[in-house]
Amino acid sequence: MDNDKDLSVSHFIEAPCEAIWLAWEKPEHLAKWWAPSPIQTTVHQLNLHPGGAFNTSMRMEDGSEFGGEACFLDVVKHERIIWTSALQGGWRPNKDDMPFTAIITMEQRPGGTQYTATVLHQNDEDRQKHADMGFGDGWTLCIRQLGELAQQLA
Repeated sequence: MDNDKDLSVSHFIEAPCEAIWLAWEKPEHLAKWWAPSPIQTTVHQLNLHPGGAFNTSMRMEDGSEFGGEACFLDVVKHERIIWTSALQGGWRPNKDDMPFTAIITMEQRPGGTQYTATVLHQNDEDRQKHADMGFGDGWTLCIRQLGELAQQLA
């Protein structure tokens, strides 16, 4: 990890990797944890394979919406998901004001899974912008929501 360009959060989830994977691969499950509650997520595309499209939108409490398109780069079932906002599905270039690549890892441990999200940015300015947007608190809350859902799915 490059501390000048990257952000990371890690959380132990008391559920097996298989349950976390299920929460990732089913659009109806992803919509429940992808954004901090009470923000509502709509999953438009979730093609969980290399080159697959990842397209969601989030509706804020004030009614405003913003969306994001991305492309899965690497997918290893129950272990790792890597996606980037620099590309759309099918490896097409994407217009993004702050492109980043997210590396999600799941490591099975006694009693659950160590879940880590590391986000790689182009530069320190983008990293700081993402941090100022609430990366640490927001992504940690989403991982906790993921953990609650994974426990239900296990």
